[in-house]
Amino acid sequence: MDITELLSTAPLGELERSVYQFAVHRVSLAESDVHERCDAGPEAVARAFRTLLALGLLRERDSAPGVYTAVSPDSAELQLVGPVMRRVADLQGAMGRLRDEFSGLAEVYREGMVHRMRSEGVEIIPNLADVRARLDEHAVTVKHEIRTSQPGGARPEEVLAEAMGRTEGALARGVLMRTLYQHTAQFSQATLAFVERVTAQGAEIRTLGDAFSRLIVFDRDTAFIGLRDDPRGAALVRDPSVVAFMVEAFDRAWVQARPFPSAVGRKEAVAASDAVKADIVRILLAGEDDKAIARRMGMSVRTCQRHINEVMARAGARNRVQAGYLLGAPQLPGGPPPYGGSPPAAPPRAPLPYQEPPGEAAREHARHGRGGQWGRDPAAAGEGGPVPPQGGPPAAAGASAPPRPPER
Repeated sequence: MDITELLSTAPLGELERSVYQFAVHRVSLAESDVHERCDAGPEAVARAFRTLLALGLLRERDSAPGVYTAVSPDSAELQLVGPVMRRVADLQGAMGRLRDEFSGLAEVYREGMVHRMRSEGVEIIPNLADVRARLDEHAVTVKHEIRTSQPGGARPEEVLAEAMGRTEGALARGVLMRTLYQHTAQFSQATLAFVERVTAQGAEIRTLGDAFSRLIVFDRDTAFIGLRDDPRGAALVRDPSVVAFMVEAFDRAWVQARPFPSAVGRKEAVAASDAVKADIVRILLAGEDDKAIARRMGMSVRTCQRHINEVMARAGARNRVQAGYLLGAPQLPGGPPPYGGSPPAAPPRAPLPYQEPPGEAAREHARHGRGGQWGRDPAAAGEGGPVPPQGGPPAAAGASAPPRPPER
């Protein structure tokens, strides 16, 4: 009887226990001896004997068939469970060897999956020449739409010239093209000329502050993003879920962006400058330093500091501590007004002491703007010139004195 069948006999019934107890008190017994002592029928007694024999608790004498003697439970257990335990030990050894084999293959599987993901889901393109070549390939095969976000402010002329061919080729085939620049790109004459030329062919271009990263998406199925540690390389992403997430992020930023002006006159230059200053104030109040603000806004540190000084002058602040209070306290009851506002009961603040002409603003931003990845060498964009003072220019004559922070 198999061990699994023997397990079904436990626990022993009352008749089996009575037969075994009767056998223990005798040297030997037969089924007929049990019939005389028990009220059970012959079939029930025969079934009880078969169960005890299967469990090894009874043993038939070799010299007298049909006569049985009792066996100790320890001996029966050893005879019955011993082979099973040896089999279990063998199986456990085999399981251990299988675990070792699977553990070794698991590393092979992980390496293969990483290789497959890199080749199918994400492909690393380490150098600029290969990035441009792959961009040209996708620009030729794209069928429906291209989404591009280019942070970093003004773009170098050589990068714009290199992108012009594939851009015009895609637009000529009726491909929808949307591009996001930062506000500071409006001060670049090369970028203005590029925008004017491609928008005349159907491209849509808008500007935003700093809330986006470098991205090019072709037909919602392939995307290029910058490498974290190498500004001249790119990652080519094909995973559908990841690309869909990028498209959704781009579309949300697109809704918040403003159209790139077709021409930058004085009105457009002032609006762009105010938008830049508003973004600088937001990042400044978040605790970022000048270098981090300049990097996020796509401008040089010197240009960033000039904007901060103009903001301080407009707010009537003598230093950055006071500027932080004046710009960040409007949420408090009775606090000073937000950036660009005026107190309700006080006379209007004096205007900025100096409004930069559009031409000078364009030259300043074009001179200090960033080219970004997949373009000019980042090492070529050095910071030069003296750093302007932290305090703003003196208030105009007749202007009301700025409020002081409350004493602690």
